[in-house]
Amino acid sequence: MKYSKTLIIKFLRGECNEDERRIVEAFIRRHPEALQPYLTEDTWHAFQSDEQLPESVSEKMLAVIESRTYLRKRSNWRYFSWAAAVLLLIAGGLYRITFPRPTVKQTALAQPAKTAPIANNQLKQVYNNGRKTMNIRLADGSIIELAPGSQVEYADPFASNKRTVTLKGQAVFRVTGSQDHPFTVVAGNVGTTALGTVFKITAWENKHTTHVKLFSGKVLVRTEHSTPGLDKDIYLLPGQELSYDRQKMLLAVNAPVQAVKPGKQPERINEILSFNNDPLANIFKQLSDKYQVKIQYTPAMLTDMNFTGVFDSSKETLKEFLSTIGTLNNLTISQKSDVVYIIQ
Repeated sequence: MKYSKTLIIKFLRGECNEDERRIVEAFIRRHPEALQPYLTEDTWHAFQSDEQLPESVSEKMLAVIESRTYLRKRSNWRYFSWAAAVLLLIAGGLYRITFPRPTVKQTALAQPAKTAPIANNQLKQVYNNGRKTMNIRLADGSIIELAPGSQVEYADPFASNKRTVTLKGQAVFRVTGSQDHPFTVVAGNVGTTALGTVFKITAWENKHTTHVKLFSGKVLVRTEHSTPGLDKDIYLLPGQELSYDRQKMLLAVNAPVQAVKPGKQPERINEILSFNNDPLANIFKQLSDKYQVKIQYTPAMLTDMNFTGVFDSSKETLKEFLSTIGTLNNLTISQKSDVVYIIQ
């Protein structure tokens, strides 16, 4: 009995009905050489199974193929290819060779590729295991002064609409101003948000209290989780320090008492000065010219010292602002009459 090419190809594609399938399988068992014209190298490489091959059948096929692979020359490759395919068909009709369809492109049981997720903003972790403060410059120009034994984590670069840093330990943050990109530090169940300022956060894991101290500018502080009595925003002004007990969920804001000293005070000019990683020498000169005060220092003391922050004369005095700069750079500030001395 002769079988048309169309019927055999239909069988190989798995398109035969039950009666046609049984007839073609019986014919192939008797005449396996009939498949040879259809088993090219391309169709052999395109072969994929719909199910896992039973172990007993797999072992028999492997033994047959290996024995012929080592005993035959490469010219016999096609013979063993279609012979192996016949074994698959005879094993129960559970397997087929994928042939291209005339009009519709068909893919046999494609397995999803295991691709690692790609993030536009990779998280970066920095741990200071040294004995000195580590300076970290962020992509936006902000600077983190990371204390020994402390760790920060942040996206590098930051996301397009926010700047978030997670802190464990202690660090001073010199934030580059940006009205459209709030800078938030999450530490010890407390989130501190600033637009451009300088502040210090202390949140050691082995301590129960988180401290946020503001040196210049203005920050918004809120707890990470909603707690009774802490549902409204808390704003800190320069010189204020917030303390939050994470166990007792108690919060307090302390503001140092400013002593009123007699003597000549420089004229207060209500304006805001912004500094972005400016050298201290340049800042002192600008302040000296604007407020008509003498600021004396040894230039060598200020080598490689910079400052990022905002001076708002309506919220703090010049001396308070200079004290902030001194605290951040381990400088001692002393004043006599209308002369301000900078002593390291």
